[in-house]
Amino acid sequence: MKHRFRIALATIGLALASPSFANQPDVSITAEGQVIYYSGEGRSTRLSIPGKFKQAALAPDDRTVAFIEILVEGTPAYDDTRTQLWIADGPTGQARILFKPRPADDRKANMAALWNPVFSLNGGFIYVESEAWVTSAAIHQINVKTGTEKYVVDGSIDALVRTGPYRGYLLVQRQLYPKNPEEGAYDEVHLIRPDGKFIVAVPGSKDGDPVEAVEAWVKAKGWSAW
Repeated sequence: MKHRFRIALATIGLALASPSFANQPDVSITAEGQVIYYSGEGRSTRLSIPGKFKQAALAPDDRTVAFIEILVEGTPAYDDTRTQLWIADGPTGQARILFKPRPADDRKANMAALWNPVFSLNGGFIYVESEAWVTSAAIHQINVKTGTEKYVVDGSIDALVRTGPYRGYLLVQRQLYPKNPEEGAYDEVHLIRPDGKFIVAVPGSKDGDPVEAVEAWVKAKGWSAW
């Protein structure tokens, strides 16, 4: 469920791809599941022991790192997967658990399994997807300093807008249901404010290829998003 509607904009290139230059700080996860920070100056720092660590993300300050640890590999059908969110300082290697699993019957409050961390532009928050409904994840915002969380919106994070008048806003792919149930559910990409307010639907993302629609829209606006 957590990956069903994700369109992975960061892999499609052009204005949507994250820049990658030589001698720039970076983070990766080894085949043994160990998180490694690279300073860009030839130094590497281990941020974890080998284990079930996934999906490391680097903050805009090029030193703060967020990553996911799988505690229990369950199945979506039984809603028993458990993950937790770590945060670390790349240069020093200091790491701590920022958010532990917090199951709840309320799908908007269920934080048992977190995925796909994305830092806000100021680095003060991390957006994550939590396993929620059968057809959709829920997006939450977690405070980097306090670990407090806030529900944002249903859907999957496709990108964060980096430039332009909506910098810091989310591009979210959501499953929607028309007023006429006979028409069936459909997916559409929405521009969402950090507090969850809907701004606009990306033209063409409902009826066409959502990746191509978002790519064309962002490029036409002269913005960047990843």
